[in-house]
Amino acid sequence: MRKTFSVLPLTLFLLLFALHQAGRQAQTIANPAGQWVLALGKRNLLVLSLTPGSGNQSQSFTGSLSRSNHFQSSDSRSFSHIQGGAQVAPITSSAWKGSVLSLVVTNPNNPSDKDTLLFTLKDNNHAQLQYEGVPIPPFELVRAEGTPTVAADWDETKTYSPDDDLPSNPEMKRIFDEDQRVRQSGVKIDWTTVNKSDAQRREAVMKLLKEGALHTGEDFTWAAFVFQHGSTPDDFLLAHTLAMIALKKGNGDALWIATATLDRYLQSVRQPQIYGTQFLTPEHQATTQEPYNRMLISDALRRQLGVPIQSAQEEQRKQYDAQRGTAQ
Repeated sequence: MRKTFSVLPLTLFLLLFALHQAGRQAQTIANPAGQWVLALGKRNLLVLSLTPGSGNQSQSFTGSLSRSNHFQSSDSRSFSHIQGGAQVAPITSSAWKGSVLSLVVTNPNNPSDKDTLLFTLKDNNHAQLQYEGVPIPPFELVRAEGTPTVAADWDETKTYSPDDDLPSNPEMKRIFDEDQRVRQSGVKIDWTTVNKSDAQRREAVMKLLKEGALHTGEDFTWAAFVFQHGSTPDDFLLAHTLAMIALKKGNGDALWIATATLDRYLQSVRQPQIYGTQFLTPEHQATTQEPYNRMLISDALRRQLGVPIQSAQEEQRKQYDAQRGTAQ
């Protein structure tokens, strides 16, 4: 008897193989069981523990959600007013809604207080957790080994983010150091050359910002200084924004540049500065801070901001004039 065999076309074979591999991968990653954490640097703000049921209940999950007693967030990326101590809420029911696992957690101190959480796997080690009905983006979770716990050593005055344990960007530090080097006192400055290199440094920092390569308070402080040496009101407003981010990340050294960037912005739009950080040196004229609204901000507030009081500013202005007279 003659036997015949069918040979699949190569393209169809490769397609079927790819689908088979994708199915195997889906089976591999579609397992929520385990420990999931929302980590802010080296501290865990939230721990989700998922345990699968058995037998006919293998697609259901129990476990618990542990989180800090209190925190605030509007973007699921930055967290403030975090209070230590863990609140543990058991998972009392679960159900699949397509590819989303819906979990109901119950306040152990008030059984009528329930929250619904929507858990979505991104891959085997990353997932998202969304509070149903809460208008903020989902939390980004990572799979953890062992038995993770919620941290207790939070500073309520500080704002935390997932990238807190990342180091400052060495390229940003290099750009900042160059920005400062060309302005060293005692060196005769060719402002045409410096202005050109300033524009190149701003372009380089903007590239780092777009790539999301800046993480620490130091990074954003250095970036604020670079844009403070810009040429347009938008440069100075961006510098002020970067300084505010640095402060939010806990870098108190950014306080002065935060005030200086606002003063320089006000000057650039022909409005009086309010802190007194900016000194102008018109050729053949005395150093001036004008226009300057001296009445809005008190010296007591200047002290809080680390800005010299008005009498100290006047001494600084006289020193500038003395130095300029010596140079002339």
